[in-house]
Amino acid sequence: MLRPLLSLFVVLFVFTACAQDVVQYTQANGDCTGAIFIRDPIHVVDQTVRGFGNVLEIKENPSEDKQWFEREHHTTWYKFRVPVACELTLDIIPKDIRDDFDFLIFEGAIPGICDKVASRQVTPLRSNISRNDPSVGSRCGLSTEAPDPYVRSGVGSSYSSALQTEAGQLFYLVIDAQDKPNAGYTIHFHYDPVPPPAPVEEIKEKEQQHVVINITDKSSGLPIDAMRTVEGLQFDKVTEFKGASSYSFEMEFFRTLKIGCTRKGYMFSTTVVKGTVEPEIYAYITLAPISAGEKVVLDDIRFVGNENKVMRQSEGALLLLLRFMQENPEVAIEIQGHVNGPTFKNKKEFIELSTDRARTVYDFLLVNDVEPERIAYKGFGNSEMLYPEPRNQQQSEANRRVEVQVLGTGSGNSVGDPRLSAAPQGR
Repeated sequence: MLRPLLSLFVVLFVFTACAQDVVQYTQANGDCTGAIFIRDPIHVVDQTVRGFGNVLEIKENPSEDKQWFEREHHTTWYKFRVPVACELTLDIIPKDIRDDFDFLIFEGAIPGICDKVASRQVTPLRSNISRNDPSVGSRCGLSTEAPDPYVRSGVGSSYSSALQTEAGQLFYLVIDAQDKPNAGYTIHFHYDPVPPPAPVEEIKEKEQQHVVINITDKSSGLPIDAMRTVEGLQFDKVTEFKGASSYSFEMEFFRTLKIGCTRKGYMFSTTVVKGTVEPEIYAYITLAPISAGEKVVLDDIRFVGNENKVMRQSEGALLLLLRFMQENPEVAIEIQGHVNGPTFKNKKEFIELSTDRARTVYDFLLVNDVEPERIAYKGFGNSEMLYPEPRNQQQSEANRRVEVQVLGTGSGNSVGDPRLSAAPQGR
């Protein structure tokens, strides 16, 4: 069972510009605390969360229970507000009719709702755990024609009864697939009566800052194409750009950007562009070819003190590492964890904590389908602090870091590495 990991970020990775919009969630969205807020009546999910998130919140329920899943399998949590007092219905529409999705709906305006779900101090308002019905496209949801608020597992109606709601009422929706889903789904909310159209406000054009990102080969100095991840362009989102060696866009002034680049056959690299009031900003990134023994410090993967929980600001760095592993399927790495422990010897607790931190990143790659034989992890405790006597919070955070070392660049190089053969144990 996966250890707690990445209970840190909301996850909507948006491919803009020339790329098609894609939704990709993290393990955090498999838990109630990481519920994605749905603002629109139609919400498209291209890739669901695999697994139950970081915490198994729903478990040990009898299979005949009408109100609860027997346990979570592959779950994603959402929350939404109903814009008007209405009779709420909805459809959950799988992209692949072989997929069987179940759901529960909870009242959302309850203090500590997520803890109360885990301890069963609250009861779902609606549930549908029926087997999928291909004759209706394996859809499920709420309907005015459905008589029952709860539908148990097995053969049964695909729809539960509609909900009478108040304007602004908050709900939590959890969608679960017993088997690993083949594809995503669409959530379509229906309001009766329909909400009035939002008032049209006059849009005033704001001055924009022009940003240019240039990428070159470290050896030749020539421009090369690469994928870019940009954090800070949109709130709580990492934006990805695919395209040419030079890419430009407009943004609001005084935004600090964290930019990462990755390309097949090259080590990934990051840079920070600090916010200014200059009309134009230029960012230059050089990429070096991959070679065994190369090491990269993941500067932006930060941990809460004395814990293995990753901080929110680490989202971009984790995504960049994942893209690096996806684009270079022959590369094998070791994830190396470090802690901040000034004035202390490298005791057992430090080594165990640093190992847990490396394991957190290992688990993130694992749940995103990176093969385990390509990943090893190890904890170094406080033996290699960047700042042996940190003078501020920034230096302490820098000591709590993760490094990635390339063990092999091809199957022939990586299989024989003893660190990889020990990866599942992490020691």
